[in-house]
Amino acid sequence: MIRYFKNLWGSTRDMFALPQVQILTIYGGLLWAIPLTMITPFRSLYLVSLGLSDTEVGLYNFLFIPFGLIGLWVGGYLTDTWGRKKTLFFFDTLSWGSYCFCMTIASNKWWVIAALFFMTLNLGSLPAYQCLLIEGVPNSKRGTIYSVLQITNLSASFLFFPLLGGYWVARKGLVTAGHEMFGLFTLLVGMGILLRLIFLSHSGTFERIPPTWKHGIKEGWEQYSKTFKDLMKKPGALPFLSSKVLDEWMLATWGIYSSLYFVQHLGLTDTYLSLLAQISAYVSFGLLFFFIPRLSPQGMVKLLGLDQVLGLAAIAVLFIPVGGFWNPLMVCLLSASLGTLGISFYNSASTAVLMNMISEKERAKVVAVSISIFQIGVWILGSLSAFLYGNLSPIALLFLMMAARVIGFFLLRKAKAVLESTNFYVKD
Repeated sequence: MIRYFKNLWGSTRDMFALPQVQILTIYGGLLWAIPLTMITPFRSLYLVSLGLSDTEVGLYNFLFIPFGLIGLWVGGYLTDTWGRKKTLFFFDTLSWGSYCFCMTIASNKWWVIAALFFMTLNLGSLPAYQCLLIEGVPNSKRGTIYSVLQITNLSASFLFFPLLGGYWVARKGLVTAGHEMFGLFTLLVGMGILLRLIFLSHSGTFERIPPTWKHGIKEGWEQYSKTFKDLMKKPGALPFLSSKVLDEWMLATWGIYSSLYFVQHLGLTDTYLSLLAQISAYVSFGLLFFFIPRLSPQGMVKLLGLDQVLGLAAIAVLFIPVGGFWNPLMVCLLSASLGTLGISFYNSASTAVLMNMISEKERAKVVAVSISIFQIGVWILGSLSAFLYGNLSPIALLFLMMAARVIGFFLLRKAKAVLESTNFYVKD
C-alpha cells in the first residue's frame, strides 16, 4: 500500500511538473478559470435577463463567427511572424479584455451584443495558444498536457467557486451578481494577460515579417491554401475533421442552451446550476487524472468515438420522465456528468491525436485552418440550432444532436481504421 501511494505521488509530481512555457500558459489560466466557474452556469440566463431572447442568445454567438475567422487567419499568420507571445497578448487583450468590460457595465442587450462580438475575436489567439501548450513537448506526453490543462481549469471548481457563484446569485439576484462577477473577471483577466506578457519568453518565429501588408495578405493566402491541401492529404484527416465539426457545433450549442433547457423545460431551480458544475468537475477530474495520462498515442486512437457514446447518453437521459427519484436535479446531474466525461475525453485525447498528426513548423497554420473548418460548421449549424430551440422546439434540437452523435461515432471509427494502418504521428 505504501509503495502504491509512493508511485502515485511520483507519477502525479511528474505529471504536473511542466516546463516554464507550459507553466505560464496553463497555470496562468487559473486567473480565467476562477471567475468562469462562477459565471458560466448562469451566463445564458444572465444574457436573457439583459434583454436577449432565447433565439438571440445563440444566434449572436454564431452570427459573429465570420469576424472570428478573420481574426483566426490573422492570428495564425502573426503567430509565425510576430511570435506566440505577442500574438497571444494582442488577441487576449482585444477579446477577453473587451468582453469582460462590456459585460461588467452591460445595462441592455446592445452591450451584450458588443461583448459577444469581441469574444468571437478570441479565435485569433488559438494558434499561438495551442503552439505554446505543446512547444517542446514530445508526442507521448501531449495527452498529459491537455489533461493537465483541463485539470487546471477544473481546479477552481474543486475549491467550490461554482457554489460561491450560486451563493452570489442567491444573495444579490442574477443581474447584480452578474455585473459584480464580471467585474472580478475583468480584474483577474487583466492580471493574467500582464503575467504572461512579463514572464513568458519570446518564442522563435518561422517566417520573416512581410515588407508590406499586401505582401502579407498574398503570402498568408498562399500558405493557408497549401496548408489546407496538405492537411486533407493526411491519412484519416477527412473523417476525423468532419467529426470534429459536429463536435464543436454541439459543444458550442449545448454550452449555450443546456442551462436554459434545465431551468425552463425540466424545472431545475437556477441556483442548482452551480451544483451541477461543482459535481461535474469531480467527475471530469477522475477521467483526466486516472485514465487519460495512462493512454499511449495509439491507445487514444483505439478509443476514438468514446466521446460520442458518452455525449449521446448525456442527451438521451433527458428523456427520462421526471418523477419520484428522477427529479429534475437527478436527471440534470446524470446528463451533466455523462456530458462532462465526453467533453473531457474529447478535449484531451481527440486534440492530442490531431496535434500528433502535424509537425511543429506547420502547427500554427494547421490549427488556424482546422479551427476555421470547425467554426464554419458551427456558424451554419449553430444558427440552425438557435432557430430550432427558440422558434420550433428544444426537443427538435435534442434529436438533431443525437443524430449528429451517431454520425460522429462512425466517422471516428473510420478515422481510427485509417490511422492504425499508418504511422499517424509526426516526430518533431
